[in-house]
Amino acid sequence: MTKKILLLLVSCLMVLSLVIASCGDKEETPATEKPTTDVGETGPSTEVTVDPDKPKYGGTLVMLTSQDLLYWNPGAVVGQGAEAPASLAYEQILGIDFTKGPAGTGETNYIGGVEDYRYLAGNLAESFETPEVGVWVLNIRQGVHFANHPDQAASKLVGGREMTAEDVACSLEYMRDTPGTSSSLYEPGLMQNMTVERTGEWQLTVRTPEAPTTGYLWMMGGGGVQYVWPKEFLEQYGASNNWYDVVGTGPYMFDDYVPNSAAKLIRNPNYWAKNPIGPGKGDQLPYPDAVNYQIVPDESTRLAALRTGQADWSFVDTLVKEKFDTIQKSNPEIKYALTIKDPQQVAGDVALDTPFGDVKVRQAMMLAINHPEIVNDFYEGQAEYLDSPARKWYKSIYTPLEEQNETVQALYGYDPERAKELLTEAGYPDGFKVRMQMPVGNDTEEAFAMIQNYWGAVGIDVEPLILEPSVFSGVWAGHTYGEDLILCAYPGGTGALFVRYSMGYYRGPNLFNLSNVNNPPGTDPVIEHAYEVQCANVMVNYPEADAITKETWKYVLEQAFTIQMPAPWTYRVWQPWLRNYYGASDMKFWLKWAWIDEDLKASLN
Repeated sequence: MTKKILLLLVSCLMVLSLVIASCGDKEETPATEKPTTDVGETGPSTEVTVDPDKPKYGGTLVMLTSQDLLYWNPGAVVGQGAEAPASLAYEQILGIDFTKGPAGTGETNYIGGVEDYRYLAGNLAESFETPEVGVWVLNIRQGVHFANHPDQAASKLVGGREMTAEDVACSLEYMRDTPGTSSSLYEPGLMQNMTVERTGEWQLTVRTPEAPTTGYLWMMGGGGVQYVWPKEFLEQYGASNNWYDVVGTGPYMFDDYVPNSAAKLIRNPNYWAKNPIGPGKGDQLPYPDAVNYQIVPDESTRLAALRTGQADWSFVDTLVKEKFDTIQKSNPEIKYALTIKDPQQVAGDVALDTPFGDVKVRQAMMLAINHPEIVNDFYEGQAEYLDSPARKWYKSIYTPLEEQNETVQALYGYDPERAKELLTEAGYPDGFKVRMQMPVGNDTEEAFAMIQNYWGAVGIDVEPLILEPSVFSGVWAGHTYGEDLILCAYPGGTGALFVRYSMGYYRGPNLFNLSNVNNPPGTDPVIEHAYEVQCANVMVNYPEADAITKETWKYVLEQAFTIQMPAPWTYRVWQPWLRNYYGASDMKFWLKWAWIDEDLKASLN
């Protein structure tokens, strides 16, 4: 790290500490990572060794999180999905093909979700077809039973009976017809016009004539809001957000919960899935007897639990290199996977008559930031210049920086003199003042300190407004920042499968479209044309849908709808006795196949 940036951050962060009375924990965003492939364009790789041993049953998996659990039933809360542990009790209609991941053929890794359409697979629907755009033919899996906890009334109501196609149909219709659920709130056109036809005893045909590109995200297996509940449960407990009323088909069921402390899940002895590959092929899943989900707000306490072997994995922590080096030094046997953290980005309403509404100003803002200095000096080379709107792991829609046009390449370099010229051309020869709203947290405050320094050198005077998380959430969700700019990791996206086909980060009234691009739809013909091509090809010709997306992201970058900071590499760590795990972040993509090596654990503790 250069002395210049170090002094800059120290001085700016001291000023920021005076702006807000108290600071919360470091804001962490879910990171994605591909353990068998390099992270940087020419960066290091993380080697993956396929687990050669026969899995063993037993043990308790201890994992950590930072905040209390508030959302147990996405059908009962407004605008929320299920908290992470609830995804171990509920299940979705579609899932992944585990045999194509690191434990199998290694074609993909699921670190950032489903890389592309080739890796979608059946889950509660054993198989599926998409014969035309907006039509899902679901062949519902037989022999699946709901978990049966003997001490919980909701569970006893269902009695562990077999799931039917009618349960799946009613679950979809419940989310459609219940105001305030995530899918009906975020994509009302999709859900309000969705229909479910009972086309066989074990078959459903789901039609989404409007916004069909978002069907995977909101209904089938993407964003974590649509699950399958028993029909009679929905009638009696559908509005319940109590932990003890969770009834699903997943590998675990809730056994206890202490607010602000921990939640305990126990093995569902009647779980339907079997291990599809490797030495444990054919084994009844899951392997551990229980999952202990501990709520530990303090980051240093969580890291201490990992160092001392009191925890196996942290849901919220990916480590910067300095912290990773420390834990690797004290625990050389620790397992890890390199990740990329979502970059901090500046957004603003491009539809308003403000400086940010002018593409020349936005390009000047990019040119004024010394991206090479941040990557090479501040992050010591461990960062991506370009990570949004497409992450490099999503190859079908990603264009490397060196293959972008000269304008885009320049934006990710450093040219303050050209920045001043563009500001003059836009009518701001002396610069301008602007306020920037952001959530409290090291990531945003660190990024702001650099932005404030770089922009100040070209005449852009930016004032910070740091908000507590709950306040910032309201600003973000309501888009109430007006003529202010907004800084966070939410804009832009990474190109994950479940959002790439909606243009949602750059189209229409969408929570993540923080720069208000193409709103109302049609005001930006380039974005709108891309969406129309996506709508004509998604589900039936994914390569064509990917091709238009890839080309449109080049336009998005040239327009600088968001001002992007470099995306740092981080490290996800876990204990060596957590076996058949390869670094994925989303528990539904790894936990039911993992096992605890109690012998190894005992030898290392």
